[in-house]
Amino acid sequence: MTQTRRALLSQDSIGAIADIARSTRDAERAFAAADIKLEKQPVTRYEGAVIVASTPRHVSRTLRGLDLSEPKVVRAVLRAVVALAEIYESAPSSDRSRLVRLRHCLAADGFPLDPTGDPMAAIRALDAVASDVLPDASAIRVELVRLERSLDDDPSLAIGKAKNLIEATAKAVLAQAGQPVGTNLNVPKLVKGAMEALGVHPDQVDVAKSPLVRTILADVQDIALKVGTLRNKVGDGHGSSAAVTGIEARDSRLAVRAAIAWCAYMLDSLREPAERSPSAHADGSD
Repeated sequence: MTQTRRALLSQDSIGAIADIARSTRDAERAFAAADIKLEKQPVTRYEGAVIVASTPRHVSRTLRGLDLSEPKVVRAVLRAVVALAEIYESAPSSDRSRLVRLRHCLAADGFPLDPTGDPMAAIRALDAVASDVLPDASAIRVELVRLERSLDDDPSLAIGKAKNLIEATAKAVLAQAGQPVGTNLNVPKLVKGAMEALGVHPDQVDVAKSPLVRTILADVQDIALKVGTLRNKVGDGHGSSAAVTGIEARDSRLAVRAAIAWCAYMLDSLREPAERSPSAHADGSD
């Protein structure tokens, strides 16, 4: 029995997107830039009157005709949405409440936008890769949503969520590679196991052939481990007798970018498996 895949964009999001489309010409351009054709509602007649559909109806018709269970299609839609949001926000008659509604609807679907309507590029890029590579990217998407919500307002919490993102990605990689995912694995074990499962652990790289690659991989591995260590010292998740001090928003953003760098490389490696050398072993020995 074939199971119908769930749409990634809800009816609420479709309505909110359509609600900010004011000009048919602008909507056509925004969707065309994302390789989507705007499907116009046909002109109808009623009791001698000619009824021309509004731009929101054209947009709604277009979105409902797309396969919104397909991540690539949804990403294309979101590119068009960014353009529409920018156009709408710049109009003198724009209603801020419509943009707020749009952000809330998309965030509820796991596609958060910042207040200006632009996506957070690094988070969106990782979400896109995860959706492409994994049959179920929901665990990673949940952590990305939590990251965005805490990024500037709560640095300690954001660092904790960055560590959670690394854990979620490592577990997804291990599961996809057919490796057991234990319940008591800490960050070092998860990072090492996931990198070994994909053949990208530093010890699996032929140092004679790729010395710089091996060095970079070691640095990338260390970055992931350091995020975990930072979380244990100042991140959310452990009770403390005193409030955490000395951590600023820029520090948490650095930790988040570092975590995303490791996660993105792992997902890229899952999509494009590395060729292991004949002497590489799962335990990392040569």
